[in-house]
Parts: sequence; structure tokens; C-alpha cells
Amino acid sequence: MAQKRKKGKPGVKNPSGKKPGGKSPARASAARKRALPNWPVLGLSLAGAALTAYLTVTAWTEVSPLFCEEGSSCDIVQGSRWGSFLGLPTAFWGLLAYLALGHVAYRVRNAARHWQFSWVIALIGAVYSVYLTVISVTILEATCTYCLVSLALMLAILVTVTLQRPADMTGFSWPGWVGQTTLLALVIVGGMHLHFSGVFDPSSGPEDPYLKGLAEHLTSSRAIFYGAYW
Repeated sequence: MAQKRKKGKPGVKNPSGKKPGGKSPARASAARKRALPNWPVLGLSLAGAALTAYLTVTAWTEVSPLFCEEGSSCDIVQGSRWGSFLGLPTAFWGLLAYLALGHVAYRVRNAARHWQFSWVIALIGAVYSVYLTVISVTILEATCTYCLVSLALMLAILVTVTLQRPADMTGFSWPGWVGQTTLLALVIVGGMHLHFSGVFDPSSGPEDPYLKGLAEHLTSSRAIFYGAYW
């Protein structure tokens, strides 16, 4: 005779919280996949990538961008020491940030990782864009329309990602996450500010007032120097 299967006692719940043959709620939440790419973030990222790619090409080819004539506010900002970082145009680093956001928006389908990666990149980009805007207004006393558009795009991405935060992230602490990522962004931007201040590389810092005045005087007097190797 075949043995009869024992039935579970009524009213007794599964202590593990798992369904027979299934995953626990925490693991199911962590493994949840996005069905589609993040179209809003992808669209904003592509717009930012197109903008920064244009500025990068014009910087490398030494061609003035449209509506950025020589001596204009835009030209002052683009030609300042904040217009490049580590020998590359600042727009190039912005291009990398937008491409990274676009990659996450299109390829990363794990809901939790998708949101976390997008938040960190957008936060660092937004903090750095705000920093550059403050520098241009307070120190350079000039503004760049392209920079302001990029700032608006990065802030729009950050707001969009914030509103998209998954509600079922098990064990996630929103205040703790904001504090840690904000500190990370401030440390990165603070290090870049020290670079532009000449702490790490004097050539990247402020110009010598004497040399700057001498150069302006020689330029205004149309002085020409001749020299020979002997």
C-alpha cells in the first residue's frame, strides 16, 4: 500500500516566508527586473550627450561654438581654467557622465541597481554642474548658455531618478543613502576644486597677477620679440 502524505496542520504558517519552490520576498524584490528601458532618463541623457559632444568637438578643433563669439560671456567661461580638467575639455567629462546614464537607462534592468547607479551618477553630475555655475557667476562674472542647459538637463535627470525610487527595496534607508552619496559627491567636487586652485598642480591654479599684467601690457602695446638660438 502506498503511504499517505501527511497534511500540514491548519493554521501553521511557513516561518521562512517562502512559497513552496519559490523565493523569499526580499530576494524577489532584489531580483526584480525592469521590463523596459528607462525612457525619460535615456532621452534626457541623449540630449546631454549631444550637447557635450558638440562642445567637446569644438574645443578639440579650436572652433568657437555657435553664439559663443570671441570675448563673449560664453567664450570667457569656455576659455577659463575651469574649461578643462586633466588636459581634456570639461565638456568631455560631462559627455562621459551622460553616456554612463544612458547606458544604465537602457541596459541595466535590475530595478535596485538601475536606480542606485542612476542616482549616484546624476547626483555627482548635478553637484559639479552647480559648482561650475557658481564659479562662472561669482568669479568669472560671466555665464555660458550651453553650461546652463547642461545644468538643467542634469538636474532634470536627478529629479526624475529621485521620483522613480523603487518602493520595495528591502532594508534600504533613504536618509542614510542620501547622506552617504551626497558626501561622496562633495568629496569628488571638493578635490576638483583643489585642483583648479593649484593645490595639486600650480599650472592649473590662478594666473600670476604680474605675468598676466605683463602679457596684457605687451599685447596692448603690440610688442614683438625677436630671438635666435645664438
